[in-house]
Amino acid sequence: MMKKLLVALLLVTMVLTGCTPKDTAYRNAYTYVYTTDISQLDYLTAYEQTNAQHTTNFVDGLVEHNPLGQLVGAIATSWESNADKTVWTFKIRKNVKWVTVDGEVAATVKADDWVAGLQHGADFESETAYILFGVIKNYTQYFNGEITDFSQVGIKALDDNTLEYTLESPTPYFDTMFSYGVLGGVNREFLEGQGAGCKLGDPDPATCNFGSTEASSILYNGAYLLSNNTAASVIEYVQNPTYWDKKHVYIPSVKLIFYDGSDKQSLYRAFDKGDYVAAPVYTDDPAFYEAAVAKYGDSIYVGRLNTTTYYITFNYNRRAFENFDDNNPETPAALVSNKTDAQKEATKAAILNENFRKAIFRGIDRAELNKQGVGETLKANALRNTYTAPLFVSTSDGKSYADLVSAELTKISATDFPAGFDLSDSQDPYYDLDLAKSLMAAAKAELSAVEWPIVIDVNASLGDINIKTRLAFKQMMEEAFPGDVVVDIHYATTSAEYVNSFYYTSTADQQNYDINLGSGWGPDYGDPKTYVNTLNPDNGDLLKSFGLLNGLNADVDAKTAAGFFEFGDLNEAANVILTDMDARFTAYAAAEAYLIGHAIILPNVSQGGNYAVSRVLPYSGSYADYGTSGDKYKFLQVTDHVITGAERATAKAAWEAARAK
Repeated sequence: MMKKLLVALLLVTMVLTGCTPKDTAYRNAYTYVYTTDISQLDYLTAYEQTNAQHTTNFVDGLVEHNPLGQLVGAIATSWESNADKTVWTFKIRKNVKWVTVDGEVAATVKADDWVAGLQHGADFESETAYILFGVIKNYTQYFNGEITDFSQVGIKALDDNTLEYTLESPTPYFDTMFSYGVLGGVNREFLEGQGAGCKLGDPDPATCNFGSTEASSILYNGAYLLSNNTAASVIEYVQNPTYWDKKHVYIPSVKLIFYDGSDKQSLYRAFDKGDYVAAPVYTDDPAFYEAAVAKYGDSIYVGRLNTTTYYITFNYNRRAFENFDDNNPETPAALVSNKTDAQKEATKAAILNENFRKAIFRGIDRAELNKQGVGETLKANALRNTYTAPLFVSTSDGKSYADLVSAELTKISATDFPAGFDLSDSQDPYYDLDLAKSLMAAAKAELSAVEWPIVIDVNASLGDINIKTRLAFKQMMEEAFPGDVVVDIHYATTSAEYVNSFYYTSTADQQNYDINLGSGWGPDYGDPKTYVNTLNPDNGDLLKSFGLLNGLNADVDAKTAAGFFEFGDLNEAANVILTDMDARFTAYAAAEAYLIGHAIILPNVSQGGNYAVSRVLPYSGSYADYGTSGDKYKFLQVTDHVITGAERATAKAAWEAARAK
């Protein structure tokens, strides 16, 4: 998706993507659930997946992924670069229309829309702008106010249907970045008509209404229009009647119903009644699972794992011990820590101690945590052991990215990570209770001056899976480190309280937790940088959720103690390798190995890998390892029956054969 930060209110996520549709298309509505309200529709500035999963259906970018996973033109009909990949030219599809939420034609899409979109994103300090720093010529300088003339930025509309980008240096993956929102287009006249503060070059968020939560605050050139957006209730789309590619839009309407996770079996019950297009099938209740198997048999399938990685990490410089008040002093305090000042200081010192972090990470039985959502049978299936998906890229001689990271971990410590350390999905090479105990003993000796036990605050949402996962974490930590670690669970009374403790916070100093078990990241483009650069100590877009401020001169003590600057040097060494892709991938693997080997981050699980039933035609949707295309309802088909195992196998074989051509 555009770069996406994800929050796991549920550990089970439906993954419904795949291959080419049947010759005879189904044209049924799509009804399922959503868990987090839309917070804004400005696709050029927002980075939360919970927004992008909707806006990608409303606004087409230059490229998209088709059902075979190929990067194809959307608004662009073709594109090319010069020999050294520093100048890229896109031809804009003719006669595509921008329409209002009512479907009325407002303007014709043209190349200048991408010039306006890039400037608006920079003017409003897009949360995803960092992916373009050092990429598009002079973009960083304009963003930082070092130049004020946007015409100096490396983007030009050569005519209404020709768009040219000039880059700072060779960027062979530049075209893969265009399935991300910050590189989208916007009609200049409409944008500047949404309030005085929307004027390009003279931004004022207080007086600009573009991209609010109102459906009328954006124009649409995508497959769908937003017809209903009622907070904590329902989100609905209707098909765009003027869409340029209507022949590939089979679902006439989409209805997503708010789900707070409190009754997980309600998803299956609604599917069983024919209300929902799909549902997870949980195995932790034997009677429920047996009844589902008796009814649906081999129609119950295991969803594929995708490239999203959920991770476990710490708050490296915690400053908030209750939820921020959202600028409303009358908002009651939520998720308030019970720690004394001495305990707060002790926890901070422990988190900045590498042996303490290693002990915690090596003492977490991730399969047992995952079991709380998917049951015993599938508890290891979704486990992920690299931050960057293990097969995301490979070298010219066939080494997977996971193989590269493994080799680099062995260089860090052949004892902790022996040669051949297996980082493939669906197994746990990290859990080692004996090693964890010895590491905790070392940490305790190094931290003799602080108050023990170390109290770790963790937050829980309303959903029973989320709560059971936190309880399991508490039990395993306190049993592994008796008398040394206490886990204090803080229970949210609303889902908003939970996500506001780390997800919708606007600054690092609002992060209200010690350890986070529920965030994830999905890649934006087809290069490991899209993952690894998120923790760059200067401008990494995930620093905020790790409790750290952007900037090399910000939070220096915490970044130094935790090892962020050493990681940053490795990351920058990878960033500057632009032509030798094998060397580039190896360098990113070394940087990622530093994150894992020094216990800055612990990869946890992927999306998918759970039992489910579905009426969605297998492999009919957009297949995308990165960007937002995978959230599109375009291409997807909803059948009039529950998909059988035989149908799924046939569809998979046909898809794989088509991909191999």
